[in-house]
Amino acid sequence: MTDINELTEGDLFKGLIAVALPIVLSNLLQSVLEMVDLYFVGRLGADAIAGVAMAMTFIFVLATFIIGLATALTAFIARHYGAGEYEKIGIVLEHGLVIGGILSLLLAVFGFLFARPFLLLIGAGPHVAALGGAYLTVLCIGIFTMIESWMIISSFQACGNSRTPMLIMVMVNVLNIALNPLLIFGWKMIPAFGVAGSALATILSRGFGLFVFLWILNRPSSPIEMARIGKIDLSLIRRILLIGIPDSIQAGLRSSTFLVMMAVVAAYGTAAVSGYGIANRLELVALMPGFAIATATAVIVGQNLGAGQPDRAARGVKLSLILYGAIMAAVSLIYTVFAPQLIGFFDPTMESEAAGVSYFRSVAPFYIVLGSAVVLSFALNGAGDTRKPMYATLFAMVLLQIPLALILPGLLGIGIYGVWLAMITGIVVQAGLLAWMFAGGGWKKVTL
Repeated sequence: MTDINELTEGDLFKGLIAVALPIVLSNLLQSVLEMVDLYFVGRLGADAIAGVAMAMTFIFVLATFIIGLATALTAFIARHYGAGEYEKIGIVLEHGLVIGGILSLLLAVFGFLFARPFLLLIGAGPHVAALGGAYLTVLCIGIFTMIESWMIISSFQACGNSRTPMLIMVMVNVLNIALNPLLIFGWKMIPAFGVAGSALATILSRGFGLFVFLWILNRPSSPIEMARIGKIDLSLIRRILLIGIPDSIQAGLRSSTFLVMMAVVAAYGTAAVSGYGIANRLELVALMPGFAIATATAVIVGQNLGAGQPDRAARGVKLSLILYGAIMAAVSLIYTVFAPQLIGFFDPTMESEAAGVSYFRSVAPFYIVLGSAVVLSFALNGAGDTRKPMYATLFAMVLLQIPLALILPGLLGIGIYGVWLAMITGIVVQAGLLAWMFAGGGWKKVTL
């Protein structure tokens, strides 16, 4: 575990890197796993790819709820850890696992009864719905392995220990990669489960990871002392949900905005969608290290507020802004200068080039501002002040960016550049609102 002094007393930069770096490595490995999954499912044909893709839209929505719960646990546990209230950490984690367990049970019932009808409802054809339904049913039945693992990972990270989750997830992802072809195509006495085999590989590998996490938590040397609660504290569950729900709503607003913007871009043709899609994927890769830095920032804020050091928490946020700003400045330069080559690598036909290059050369110069918004949002979440980022996202993205994307292209006569201008406006306004909210200092006084 990262020495507490590195986060609340010692070298803030060292503590920031110690927490962030393992998260970056975990995220990179997860990206590799997703590519491997896609590769093996792709051997089953286009319908299998489409079925899994449509099933993942449900998981994408589900993730918004899990993100909110994980954010709440991070805020509570980091605060207790910084205050030296170690006995309360296990209590919070166990209540988080209870909430996750209830959610998992509901999803298992949904997956068993409604997976295929759900896919038909959102437009899948009968064959695609059958394949996607088989995948989604298995995934939902075993979803508890993913949700509960996520809760434990967030709790470890909130204590400044991101190395242990990274090591376990390395084993989990390697196991997942090995199980994928075995369960999809079968081998000797192991039957071929087809597309459902990919989901089965996911839940079995996650189940192994959950077993390891629980084994560590139940050891005498566990970094988190489990309280073995005999009675559920409904007031604590309520407080966790009050912190988590606004962040879930924020994540949902982001996802909804992305889908709407994709629909707006689609009006400019398939090439525009392709170019925007490629650019967006590359943008997510660029943001990956930043999400790790932002997660570490949330931990620094929570622990230092728990230790009664709000000014040190603010210094940690400024340090993160500088570090992430430097990374995004470099990415901005690369994406702006080499935009044609980057788009062309993924689309050798170059049909996507015009839209992708115009996006990068319009939006990439504002990546520093985007990175600042990410760090400030996580910082407020780490303090438990989750409503402010939700309000900023609602105003900047939903109430401002979307209408502007519909109005500016025709109003200014600049076509798809008007859509990019709307996105830039949303980024700048959101960052400005978050900076104003953070500077107000109300987050320093939030009680959990």
